[in-house]
Amino acid sequence: MRINPHQKAPQQSPDFPDSFHRVAVKGLHVEDGKLLMSHDFILEDPVWELPGGGLDFGESIPDALRREVKEEMGLGVTWIDEKPTYIWTYRRDNARGMGWFYILLLAYRFEIKDLHDLVPSEECREVKFFSKEELGQTKNVSHQIKPLIELFNPADFV
Repeated sequence: MRINPHQKAPQQSPDFPDSFHRVAVKGLHVEDGKLLMSHDFILEDPVWELPGGGLDFGESIPDALRREVKEEMGLGVTWIDEKPTYIWTYRRDNARGMGWFYILLLAYRFEIKDLHDLVPSEECREVKFFSKEELGQTKNVSHQIKPLIELFNPADFV
């Protein structure tokens, strides 16, 4: 498991205690050294994003990932690793009516049933596999996923 070495020091927030982090659970599906990304159209400017999303209160991590993949892609998850492969934080500014907050991203290896049966939605109109180099060269990658570009190592999925 790798942790982002460029993590910023905590700061005061008028909205939440210093320790508050929104938790997001993301899926890592790799084929031939390339990472599966979904094209998220919910934002004003569509971005490439990892499958997954926010952990709801009282929800388990596997249940959250299964729910998000079903909601976004219309697909079922067949396997989720027991522990995250990558962990990083991202500071989100001016969102959800708050000045800022941190997102704790937990990325788990997982498998998806019948990936070719994608059901397009507002949150995912298409999927594509990206190499590490392609991710680094793609301009419309979600800001919260950019730290993953440095962490992602295809050798972790062999």
